[in-house]
Amino acid sequence: MVHDVILFGKRAVPLDNRAKAPSSRSRFTSRIRDLSDDLDFRRRWKHVSYIELWSDAAIFKYEDGSKWYMNIS
Repeated sequence: MVHDVILFGKRAVPLDNRAKAPSSRSRFTSRIRDLSDDLDFRRRWKHVSYIELWSDAAIFKYEDGSKWYMNIS
């Protein structure tokens, strides 16, 4: 299975676009760009190991197995 990769800062994280829609990827990219100055997001980003992208939400999976859901609609 081939995954996309999202680059943010100095980290690259695999991204699985489950929605298979380019519009969800563009909304996710713009949402990440909006959060670039958010310190809390940057702290969370350091521990993200995998991202699942759905039509209206992104699921960030952490190294310890926990998840964080972000609305992208």
